[in-house]
Amino acid sequence: MYNIIIIFSMHKEIEKCNSNELYNIINKINPDVIFEEFDILRNEDEFFRNGYYKYQENISVETKAIMQYLENNSVAYVPVDTYELENPPEELYLKISNFNEEYGNIVKLNFILSFKHGFPYINSNECSELIEKINKMEENIVYQINDDNLIKTFNDWKLITNNRDYEMINNIYEYSKNNIFNKAVFVVGADHKISILNKINEYRNKEKLKLNWFDYNGNII
Repeated sequence: MYNIIIIFSMHKEIEKCNSNELYNIINKINPDVIFEEFDILRNEDEFFRNGYYKYQENISVETKAIMQYLENNSVAYVPVDTYELENPPEELYLKISNFNEEYGNIVKLNFILSFKHGFPYINSNECSELIEKINKMEENIVYQINDDNLIKTFNDWKLITNNRDYEMINNIYEYSKNNIFNKAVFVVGADHKISILNKINEYRNKEKLKLNWFDYNGNII
């Protein structure tokens, strides 16, 4: 009881990382509950539940796959990213890339590997190590640039992301306290991987309710 499989994803369709592949993964797991990095309250429920999502240009891989799955299966759907969302500071990452060529190359490599190998790569240890390296480089480069406004933007965004990750894990625990299920999936962007895994360990130590977390390959987290 309370088994949750985490599937890390890229939000955009990129060759092997696409909504059909994700749909097939979810279909094979056959979950009772689907948790998603999404807040349906930001949009009209009707837009997503009645198929109108299909005509949205910027729909994420996860939402498209999950909504298609919900059309064919009666399972609980729980959007868990309910933290007040702000737009990512794109200029911040552009400045980091322009300042350090190696950083840009590593980000491109992660994209290329995701493009070629899809979900098996995105959910691999290799991807985790690369994302961790990218995260550390971002912080180092921001402080190397030594611009107060840039440092503030970076730290503000880091705080928002950290709070969102807490919100998502907390919402999963709160749902689980009030609902019994055997098997669930939690679909979330790969950029959250390191932080989410750390918070799972944190909640495991402080929460009485025992949730069994598994990775994409079925290994216990």
